Amino acid sequence: MLTQYISLALFALVAFALGAGVLAFASAVGPRVRSRQKFEPYECGLEQVDTPHKPVAIKFYTFALLFILFDVETIFLLPWAFGFKGLIGSGALPLVLVFLGLLALGLYYVIKTGALEWQ
Repeated sequence: MLTQYISLALFALVAFALGAGVLAFASAVGPRVRSRQKFEPYECGLEQVDTPHKPVAIKFYTFALLFILFDVETIFLLPWAFGFKGLIGSGALPLVLVFLGLLALGLYYVIKTGALEWQ
């Protein structure tokens, strides 16, 4: 049992040393020329047209949050779908139907409040 921990610690130590060694080598050998042009955003070789730091509309955040919410709920359904044959007699179907009903209620609320409207 102790041998497994030692090998795991040795692996972590080697991985850390290798990463630190690569970073140290790159900083020692790499160029050190700093210029204002290097810190500007890259615009496909063209002059920068506008400032890259603009405020983002809140509708993008709302849409992204809703996407993540329903995506995570879909991931919760995947194990049930893969093991459906083994769960037929176990009473898991009513629980999943309740979960799907709650999802449907949430989707109805999102549509009813207009969170997916793009205005």
